[in-house]
Amino acid sequence: MRAWLKLLVWVAVVLGVVALVLYAFVFDVWTLPVDDPMEAASVEPTLSAGDVVLVSRHTTVSRGNLLRCPDPQAAGRFVVARAVASSGENVEIREETVLVDGTRLPSPRACDTPSVLVHDPQSDDDVSLHCSVEDFGERDFWALRSIEHPEPPSKAVVDPGRWYLVSDDRHVHVDSRDFGQIDTSTCQHIVFRLESRAGFGDQKKRLSIIW
Repeated sequence: MRAWLKLLVWVAVVLGVVALVLYAFVFDVWTLPVDDPMEAASVEPTLSAGDVVLVSRHTTVSRGNLLRCPDPQAAGRFVVARAVASSGENVEIREETVLVDGTRLPSPRACDTPSVLVHDPQSDDDVSLHCSVEDFGERDFWALRSIEHPEPPSKAVVDPGRWYLVSDDRHVHVDSRDFGQIDTSTCQHIVFRLESRAGFGDQKKRLSIIW
């Protein structure tokens, strides 16, 4: 009995040390703020305000990564959006669908839940948005758009050393359409959700891979 107890203690110590090393050098634990309604809407449906996530401390950005970047418009805060286009690429958002160099890269299919209700702080209304599963940069994720009232089209050519970021909520967004292109050297890759705002008891949203 004492041998088993000693083994369990050693396993706990080793796991604790590994966790500390990962926290110190590899990952950061971050809770998405709940005090910014626009940002809260823009990260849906992949994340929600109050979710606790792991953020990679060292990031080499590739297409499709969901990034946390310093907010260019508010010191000390962050924006969360997906890297979709890099240096020299032409990016266009038409009917809230992303095209890069004239090609619609995602291969959309219906989500398990075909529509998602999101609160739009600009109109102070709840809006029902169409949900599709998109394959972008070899990553699958859910994206939202309004079929009835899409945003006006926008386009840009990405500057050298920059990335164009787009919110997973294409309709209620906080992304490069709002703050411009980003130097991603100060960004981190969101890789994993530990738990949701509802806590660890929320089985559908705990321990889920984001990237």
